[in-house]
Amino acid sequence: MRIQSLEAAKATGEALELPTERLHEVAGRRRYMSAEKYAELRENLRHNKLVHPVVVLPRADGEWDIWSGHHRWDAHKDLGKTMIRCVLGTVDNEIEAQDGAFFANLMQSDLTDYEKYVGLKRFHQGHPGLSQTDVAERTGLSKQFVSELFAFDRLPAEALTIIEANKGMIGSRTASELASVTESGKARRVIEAIRLLSEKKLDQGQSVKFARAVESPARTSSTPETFKVKAGKATWCNVRRVKNVMRLEFKDEAEAAQAQEAIRQHLEQVAQSRAGTKN
Repeated sequence: MRIQSLEAAKATGEALELPTERLHEVAGRRRYMSAEKYAELRENLRHNKLVHPVVVLPRADGEWDIWSGHHRWDAHKDLGKTMIRCVLGTVDNEIEAQDGAFFANLMQSDLTDYEKYVGLKRFHQGHPGLSQTDVAERTGLSKQFVSELFAFDRLPAEALTIIEANKGMIGSRTASELASVTESGKARRVIEAIRLLSEKKLDQGQSVKFARAVESPARTSSTPETFKVKAGKATWCNVRRVKNVMRLEFKDEAEAAQAQEAIRQHLEQVAQSRAGTKN
């Protein structure tokens, strides 16, 4: 009876109240909305009636799939509202339903570039015979923008996981530049750059510079060798060597001067001996 009621309402341009619990989400149709924007929507619906009804499609089990209006549905549930105004959409198959949701969302100015990429990829999967140029013509987007959006596909999977958790963190142009860096063999640098970008430690321009930068080889730290020279039980000299640098510390300045002369003579003998060996 509900389907007939919705069809009748559609014919007259009216909406019909449906139980929120009988509506279902289909993967790929929801568009991103920031937490701040969603809070504004929810508070608006707390005090005002829903102006734009949720668009639904009938299911075989007598319930409804949401075509558009997911956040309005979320807000109704969060507010404890059990009914929501809906209108009936019309599609012939699942691909048409996905395309319709994608094109409707594509026109939203606050849709992130990453979401456009996800929708564009789904659209292309439903129409595998289309080239990128064809996709650009069908969507009304420029060829360059479509190319930049598809560049998300060339980012490392780990980087896409980070972006998925914060869809608005990166634009398509930066994604395209980082994809090129990835293909130059710097996938790990790209993943780290995107992680730092997600943590707001870098902006988008800095993330590209970070990914392109050549990593400095890690310095190996050397453990110093130390020993004490004793005069009886007392320490006469502390000796410390790190690689080719040796440091001697005496208790008394006069003894240091005497030792310096003895060391100089010994070193000269060693140097002359080395010179004689080479000759």
